[in-house]
Amino acid sequence: MQKLENTSPKKQRQAYRAAARSGMRSVRREVQNNAAKIDNPGTPNSIARNVAIRAMPRRKLRQAGGSRFDIGISVGILGGARRYADSAENRRKGRAGQAYQTGGSSKNPGGDTWYWRLVEFGRAGFTIRSKSVNGRPSSLYNPQTGQNFGRRVGPVAAKPIMGRTLQQRTNQVMNDLMNRIEIIIQRTAK
Repeated sequence: MQKLENTSPKKQRQAYRAAARSGMRSVRREVQNNAAKIDNPGTPNSIARNVAIRAMPRRKLRQAGGSRFDIGISVGILGGARRYADSAENRRKGRAGQAYQTGGSSKNPGGDTWYWRLVEFGRAGFTIRSKSVNGRPSSLYNPQTGQNFGRRVGPVAAKPIMGRTLQQRTNQVMNDLMNRIEIIIQRTAK
């Protein structure tokens, strides 16, 4: 550790970040395997191909209780929610219901997988109570497939793909992290 501390702070940060990223690779592989099991091969989108490792911004680290010198690495899925929630703050700022930029894009490796949260957390059933433009009861209709779902849609159970993966792999992550740090210390010693 003395050898590593004798290097510049920038080099130390780079070394720790590289070690943390390599430690999270086993978590990413497990999430990809879980996502591959539930991906629909009949669609061009693939949740498994959109699993990514990212460095956490300092703002998120501080929110999680970390200091400004901490390094955070997260495993996530590219894409996500598309609209601001209808909350009091968003209504006050005039952005409730408006779209905002997310990582969800057809340019992602696995396509636009914004729906991954619906798979991960499930969804409650709901009934449409509004009327259509012509005054008749409206129903849910998919124009691409021509499927009409009616006015009531049942709940969908959650199929966790990320869930407890990190908790199950903590020992492996720590071992990978320590092995990588040892390699980095050997390199810096030279």
